[in-house]
Amino acid sequence: MMKESELPTLNGLLCFEATVRHGSMTLAAEDLGITQPLVSQRIRALEDVVGGILIDRSKKPVTPTSEGLKYYNELRGSTSSILRATNNAREDFRETKTKISISAYFGFAFHWIMPRLQRLQQTFPDYLFEIQPTNSLSDLTTAHADILFHFSSKIGKYQFEKMLIPEMVFPVCSPEFAAKYDLKSGQLLCDLRNLPLLHKDVDDSRWLNWQRWAQALSVKPSASPISFRYNNYPLIVEAAIGGHGLCLGWEGLINPFIEEGKLIQLGPRLKSETRGYQICSDQYANFAIGNVIKWFIKEVEQD
Repeated sequence: MMKESELPTLNGLLCFEATVRHGSMTLAAEDLGITQPLVSQRIRALEDVVGGILIDRSKKPVTPTSEGLKYYNELRGSTSSILRATNNAREDFRETKTKISISAYFGFAFHWIMPRLQRLQQTFPDYLFEIQPTNSLSDLTTAHADILFHFSSKIGKYQFEKMLIPEMVFPVCSPEFAAKYDLKSGQLLCDLRNLPLLHKDVDDSRWLNWQRWAQALSVKPSASPISFRYNNYPLIVEAAIGGHGLCLGWEGLINPFIEEGKLIQLGPRLKSETRGYQICSDQYANFAIGNVIKWFIKEVEQD
């Protein structure tokens, strides 16, 4: 009986099979999602196990030796069966997992949910989460998701609604932009007329724009015409990080970029007592969904 140390690894067999099939270690690496040197290393380890050369590397495309071709013909059905069986097992386990759909606007999904997904999955390893980001109010409310993150005042539509993050809005910019325009962290802006501002592509009454923010705080608005708009909030944030202008930042979404030093916070801050990110669901009584909602609420309480 062969000892375990004398058996080839599955990784080595897959690299060998893919190399012969493609006639190239580079293409085999692309197929397997690894690097070409790692493919070569695994084939050499396999050759050590069998005690001879399996691949003729002297010319391109690479070809199996006569012994290697015989080995390949005996292996290829087995490796295909292993991969097929593994994929089938994955699908079977996916089917047994509790599926929970979560719908949210792009900005919230990208900046608040995504950084927490790994911890969420670690907490609920038997749940399969489906994130449904959207920029459309109608898409959000008709998605029939198990959990929704809705930006508004109290909705009164869902069986469970709770204010998760009250609206708090303030200007942010990159440190490079601040240095260029002589701005200091925490500085209260009173005049926007000489500052480049970053705008979203559609004016939506649910979201503050620069004009409404300035009007509410008696800040002199910009007189410059809008020459460019961004079609979602993550793009605006990336533009601000890149030093292209000031953007409005929402408490809870923008904080990680401030903590990392990518953006600095300016003022004044505009707070709403009734508007903000609500967590909503018609399935709160469901054990699994209720536990996930409680986890999200605890996340905010710990921030």
